Amino acid sequence: MKKHLSVLMLFIRSTLYKFLLIILAMAVTEGGLFVLAFRNAKGFDRIVGLDQIIAASHLNIICAVCFLLLCVLLCLTGCELGSKQGYTLSHLRISRRAVIFWQFVNNLGHVFLLLAVQIGIILALCGVYNAQYRQPQSIMLVFYQNDFLHSLLPLTEWSRFVFNVVLIIALAVTMACFPVRIRAGKKPFAAFIVVLNFCIQGFSRGVGGFTHDISAVVLFTVVTFAAIKGIWKEIDDEAFS
Repeated sequence: MKKHLSVLMLFIRSTLYKFLLIILAMAVTEGGLFVLAFRNAKGFDRIVGLDQIIAASHLNIICAVCFLLLCVLLCLTGCELGSKQGYTLSHLRISRRAVIFWQFVNNLGHVFLLLAVQIGIILALCGVYNAQYRQPQSIMLVFYQNDFLHSLLPLTEWSRFVFNVVLIIALAVTMACFPVRIRAGKKPFAAFIVVLNFCIQGFSRGVGGFTHDISAVVLFTVVTFAAIKGIWKEIDDEAFS
């Protein structure tokens, strides 16, 4: 078990500081844009709604950019098997399938943390607005009114929760498969499909869309299993030599 935990810690050490830089950049950029939009709104004679300020802050674009940076980081981390990372793994003598599994766990944790931090940042920014304009229901309402926020935290819409869970798992799996496809000289189409769906339409739909959510869940499930099946022919249970 110690060998397996060592592999997980190897992946975490390879990504942690860069991940924290992405989080810091996201928080600073989103905070700055929100404050700028908030100050501009305060110059009007009427009270501008929280949903309008968030829309003017373009938080969805910042989140998408930071997410893409995280995906690049996670994919490149798995491609370092020929460098110092590969040297360490060869001495641990652990199977390639186990390495892919722990890379999946690492990916899953980082993607979940990015989204959790994003929700935390948005709630903090909403708190800034409420400190100026006392509107107790404004935070809950904005998560229904704003497509990005609603998809990020769907509240009572269970189909979107299922969609988000399946999407996060699909992201973690396909990005773990990415290095295997690259080393085999093949195109990692599964990772591209899931990542692009995440950035383009994953967080851009408003309330409703049950049929679309379930259809997307089926699509991501098929893509994920296809990715696993595709790399299973290219790896084996032999230890690194």
